[in-house]
Amino acid sequence: MRKFKPKPGSRYLTATGAPVQILEVRDGYVLAQSLASDNKICLPEGYPLLPFKADAAVWEMRPGPYVPSAARTRAAAKATAKPLATIIDALLLKGGLSMKGIAREVRRQASVSCRGKDVLANIRARLYWLRKRRYRVEVNEWAHYKVVSPRKEERPEQKNR
Repeated sequence: MRKFKPKPGSRYLTATGAPVQILEVRDGYVLAQSLASDNKICLPEGYPLLPFKADAAVWEMRPGPYVPSAARTRAAAKATAKPLATIIDALLLKGGLSMKGIAREVRRQASVSCRGKDVLANIRARLYWLRKRRYRVEVNEWAHYKVVSPRKEERPEQKNR
């Protein structure tokens, strides 16, 4: 058998015909991941590896090795984070939803932004903030919330300075 100098990311067959993908090449050993069982295998440096041929593989392969979720980058998820306040305000001004319904819609529209946050507390905080700015909060017999903007006569007079 011919020995190959393995490269990370390359696919090979072991001496037994198991398909593997090389993860790391270090001094004295090679870390490979089986494409059939997703097991990680530590091979000695001089272990004979054969060129990869899908027909020669002894076991059925997966299309790629398993990558645990912790290894995946979360940068893309952080980039799409939306502010909760704008979504909550829009739902409150539209009206017709209960507190649980608003929380459900907020989680649906901004699931990334809701991670680790108390959505119901955010909704209560927005209701408090809107009341402080003289918006009226109406609750009907089905406990559906609606926020109504203040009328001009309810607004405090602004003095020109």
